[in-house]
Amino acid sequence: MITNAELQQQVCELRTLVTQLQQESPAPSDAPWLVPAPATRREPKLPEPPEFDGKPSEYATFVNHCDLYFRMRPVTFDSDYVKVAYVISRCRHAPAEWGHSLIESSSHLLHDYDAFKEQMASMYADKQRRKALRRKLTMLKQTGSAAKFASEFLTIANILGIDDESRFALFTNGLKPEVQRALAISRDIDRFEDLVDAAVQIDHVNFTLAKAEAKAESKSSGKSSQGKGPPSSTSSSFRPQQPRTDNTASITPNQPRPFSKNPSTPHNPISQEEKERREAMGLCRFCGGTHFKRDCPSLKAKVEKEGNKGPPPLRYPTPSTSNVNSESTHVTVPHVISGKFPPQSQ
Repeated sequence: MITNAELQQQVCELRTLVTQLQQESPAPSDAPWLVPAPATRREPKLPEPPEFDGKPSEYATFVNHCDLYFRMRPVTFDSDYVKVAYVISRCRHAPAEWGHSLIESSSHLLHDYDAFKEQMASMYADKQRRKALRRKLTMLKQTGSAAKFASEFLTIANILGIDDESRFALFTNGLKPEVQRALAISRDIDRFEDLVDAAVQIDHVNFTLAKAEAKAESKSSGKSSQGKGPPSSTSSSFRPQQPRTDNTASITPNQPRPFSKNPSTPHNPISQEEKERREAMGLCRFCGGTHFKRDCPSLKAKVEKEGNKGPPPLRYPTPSTSNVNSESTHVTVPHVISGKFPPQSQ
């Protein structure tokens, strides 16, 4: 039978053995069950690339959009087969039929995205695109701000892959003359990025100065025109505008002209154009009302008024009918002008 003293001695020996083992083999720094799992990143939601129906002018935009879509969602598109299948799903008409033929034949292009793009580009890429872009780059000129010009220039230069020396020459040649002169007297520029930055700053300064000068000129011209004052009233060329007395200013061309119910109201002279307009619209040619001229109340009132006045008075006296019919009557007319001539008798 083991006593308590023997048990305590065995426990001490075990503790000593454990201490020796710990010193001979160091423990691992981190336990495997304590290592944190890698954090999963949520993929962003992006609009899908546009559908492609085989137009060469749209091929480059379509492929670039697909590549960007794959890079932004690497978890979903983790293999070449998934990428090729997705591109085929966005095709229509002839490109879609070509892609379906690859699926039916189990082509090796389904598992090689780069080879798939090369084969597709050989059929649908715009062969004249690079030539057109080179021509556009050589003819590109600054018409607005230097920042806008730099954006257009870099877009084409990046696609063509032009080196920095060619970029220096083409970019400087396309700038406005005043910007080129300012760059010529500025410090030496070795990098193309510094050239773009200097051109944008110079163009902004020129625009600010030109705007300030134009504002100052407008103020000075306004003060000079106010100092001259209004023209003299004795000038023969100054004629004050007389207000219109007729009520035809507020009438549209398709509305009938109102007529006055008061027959004594005077009428302004009617132009030939107004007469033709009234006749074409079936209106009264006298007053512009919606009736015929023969039924015009204003015209009837005018005729009655003129009839009531009687014949107009004569300017010179006429002999009476009795004197004219009498054969034995003789008329004596004296002629005296300023007392220079004596009276004459018949």
